[in-house]
This record gives sequence, C-alpha cells and structure tokens, in this order.
Amino acid sequence: MTAKEAGHRGDFSAQLSELRHDIRTPLGHIIGYAEMIEEDLSPELLKTFSGDLQAIQNAGHKMLALIEDQLGATKASLDEINVSDAQFQFRMQLNHINGYAEIIFEEATDLGNEELISDLQHISEAGHAALQLIDAIPQRLLEKGPSKGAVPREKRKIPSEQEAALVTSQIGQGGELLVVDDDLANRELLTRRVKRMGYSANAVASGEEALAILESERFDLILLDYMMPGLSGLETLLKIKASPRLRTIPVIMLSASDDVGKMVDCILQGAEDYIFKPFNPVLLQARISACLEKVRLRQNISRQFRIFISSPGDVIPERRVAKTVIGRLNEEFFGRAYLIPILWEEEPMLASETFQAQIHPPRETEIYVGILWSRIGSPLPDTILRPDGTRYESGTAFEFEDALGGFKQRGTPDMLLYRKQGAPTLSLEDRDVVLDRLDQIDKLTGYLDRWLIGEDGSYIGAFHMFETEDQLETMLELHLRKLVEGRLSDGQPAKTDAA
Repeated sequence: MTAKEAGHRGDFSAQLSELRHDIRTPLGHIIGYAEMIEEDLSPELLKTFSGDLQAIQNAGHKMLALIEDQLGATKASLDEINVSDAQFQFRMQLNHINGYAEIIFEEATDLGNEELISDLQHISEAGHAALQLIDAIPQRLLEKGPSKGAVPREKRKIPSEQEAALVTSQIGQGGELLVVDDDLANRELLTRRVKRMGYSANAVASGEEALAILESERFDLILLDYMMPGLSGLETLLKIKASPRLRTIPVIMLSASDDVGKMVDCILQGAEDYIFKPFNPVLLQARISACLEKVRLRQNISRQFRIFISSPGDVIPERRVAKTVIGRLNEEFFGRAYLIPILWEEEPMLASETFQAQIHPPRETEIYVGILWSRIGSPLPDTILRPDGTRYESGTAFEFEDALGGFKQRGTPDMLLYRKQGAPTLSLEDRDVVLDRLDQIDKLTGYLDRWLIGEDGSYIGAFHMFETEDQLETMLELHLRKLVEGRLSDGQPAKTDAA
C-alpha cells in the first residue's frame, strides 16, 4: 500500500467513524426517551403502551446493530459498503420507530398527558434527525477531509486559579453531579436519569461553561461528553486535571464514538471511566456508583500523600512516567494510602505573573520529586523574589527551594531529585541554539552544585542519574514505595536525598 493509498484509507476510516458517531446520537435519544416513558408510566398506562414502547426500543437497538454491520470499522472504502441496502434497512427500522411513536402520541393526546406528549416529540425529532443522516450517507462518505459540519476547535487560555488549596469533596449518600454535553436532548436525558438514581445534577452545554461553573460550585462527579464544539471533552478534562482545585473530582467520559484509542487516551489523562452512547441505564448507574464509592474510600483513608512533581519543559515524557508510577502505586496501596500527583502539563505557565497564586506550594506537600535534564527552566518575572530580595533563576528553582525550605524547617516534604544523562538532541546548524543549550546546562549544573555541594567540596545532597524512561520508572517506583511505606509504618518522614 502506497502512502497516498494509506492516507485515503485513513481519511475514509475517520469519516466513517464520525458518521457512526452522528447516527448513534439520535438513536440514543430515541432509546433513552422510550425507556424513560416506560419507567414513568402508571401501571394502567404501561399495560396500554408497553408493547409499542418495546417495539420502539427494539427498532433502535436493531439500528445500532446495523451500524456495526453496514458501517463498521472493518470497511476500508466506499466500495465495501452497499449504501442502498444500508439505507433501506435503516429506513425500515425508522418507520417502525415513527409508526409506533405516532400511535402512542395519538392516544396520549386523547388523554391530555402533556409529559408523555413532550417525550414523544423528542423521539419524533430524533427520528427525523436520524433520517436526515441516513439520507446523507453517500454524500458524507464521498467528502474529502473533515465533514462540513465539523466545528473548528480553538486553543484557549487556561483560566487562572484563584485558590491554590486542594478541594476534597464531602460525598453523602447521593452526590452532586455535573453533566457536560453540547446536545440538549443528551443533557436532558442524563440529568433526568441521574436524578432518578438519587443524585443531584446540574447541566451545561460546553467545556467553557463547565470550567466557569466549577470556579464557584463544587461537584462530586463530572459526566463529560467527548465530542463538543469549542473546547472538546478531552481538552476540558486536561484543564480539570491541571487544576490543583479540581483535579480530585472524578470524571466519566461519554461518547457515541467507537474509537477505543480515544477511550484509552482519556483514561491515561485522568478520567475514571468511559461509557459509550447510547448508554445502558443499569450500566450508567453502576459506573457512577462505583466511581463515587472509590472517591469515598479515598477520603476515608487515614493517609493521603501529595506528591509535587517539578520539571522544566524538556522532560515532558518523564512527567508522564511519574503519573504512570503514581497510578500504579495507588492500586498497590489501595485502602491504605492515596497518592495525589501535583504537576503542571503546559508551559510556560510556571513563569506567568500569576505563578504564586496558581501553584500549590511544594513545601505544603508530603513528597517533592524533581526531574531535570538540560534546562533549569523558564525565568520568573521580577515580581517573584526570594525572601532576601534576590531573584530565582527559574520556576523550577523556586519549586526546589520552596520544598527544601519546608524540609529544613519541618522535615517535610521528602525530597527526590533525578537528572537525565546524555546530550540533548538539537541541530548543530543553528549556532545560537547550541550556545543557548550549553549555557542552560552550565546554569543547571552550577545551580545544583550550589545546593548539593558544601563549602569543603563534600556532598550534602545528591540526585539520581538515569538514561532512559524505563530506568526512571523503575527508580521512581522503588523510591516512592519506600517513602510511602515508611510514612505508613511510623508516621514519620522517610530519609531524603537532599537536606
């Protein structure tokens, strides 16, 4: 297969995935509202309408199966899809849905049941939307590149944090949930569903609205749609997990997309779980309940350890390693301890004017982890000075000295320092870049010598050397496990690398 052919195949696969997502959305509305009607009806009316409602749900589920059969991910090109046959089968099921919905609608109108009429109108609207998508299948699959309906996503500035303290939610028997979905019907269905489960719920239509309401209100769980215009679900998740105030709130992602890669990416970025639309109400309730119970267990644990991860922008992969290690240790110490990672994912946030207001002070954490390579980090503004009036060399320097100050005063946080070996990869054609990087290395070496080597030349502190991410992962896991076990056994800070 040529690169051009592979590119065409990739474009088609993406278009097909987007089409499956779009068709599943109104089907989720149809099935969801039919289930809600069935649950809300009185026993007398249920006897009358149960068969018709089941027929609507069955037709919706048949359409979901048809999506996989006719438009599944195994289809590599339009030639492998019998478009006419697919459209015929989809329309046949939609006729069943519309026909049974009309029967119920007529009787509901005679009874004057306004709530039932409203829900049936939602089913009718969703059926119409599905029919439009079915009619547009040939056009959608013949388009080159993203669909015309796709909304470009903007890069937006991260809102500043006004409060640096970590928020620990107090969860009762129920819980306060935030529903985030750009689709009105999805929001209504989810909100009604979770309220019926015994939770309180608020709903917003975008990632931007979610971040805004999270500034002033507290929630125990967030149900977050993956595909949204503007700030996407994944982008919203990243901003939530980057916030010291919000990172402890569990997030369950929702999507009609069947892309497993997206699900994995969300989990790796901090989501607790991922549910495909249209969702099974029993499964949804189980996932929410399990997620909240996990949070309750964490809050009931007697020991929680905040781990501040400090690193310049040249060790981004190593920051991911740290998060992976902490996640694995949380599984190992489940029921005994809970490790909370505190780190920034985007640069140059640490050098902003609002730095001190945004960052959770390293000295107030239990463990400090510094990861360095070839840079000391970005310079800080003139307004951020040491207690003696001198300037910090960088944000990384500020974090290290703040943590060290806490250790000297109180014996905490425990401090772990790592430095990557090997010359940084860079083009030798740009002399200025080479000189700048060499200058950075000299500054970093000088800074470490100042704090880790005494006046007589002896070591008063040390850092661990590593060459590969695997080596860092092994060492960091070993060291963190030892520190946590030491704190759990005697409640005292374990031995540190830097004093």
